[in-house]
Amino acid sequence: MSKSKSKSQNYPEIDEIREDLDSLKGNVVELTKHIKKDGVDHAEEAKALAKKRFASAKLRGQQEVKKLENQVREKPAQSMAVAFAGGVLASMLIRGRR
Repeated sequence: MSKSKSKSQNYPEIDEIREDLDSLKGNVVELTKHIKKDGVDHAEEAKALAKKRFASAKLRGQQEVKKLENQVREKPAQSMAVAFAGGVLASMLIRGRR
């Protein structure tokens, strides 16, 4: 008889360990399948949520642009003064970094 066969006959624990390892390997394969499926499901949910939030942000942005356009139409001189002051401030900040 071969050497490994005689060892397993002398030590039945080795056969039990082999069976446990085979079972563990099967469990790992099943777990990997479940993790992959769950990951795909979560990715789809995250994608749908991101699309919803993007659409909401886009709508809010469009609303703010309309409000700003109306404000510029109502008070053009004030809007020009604010824009000029913002440009001067931005220029000063950029020069300060150099």
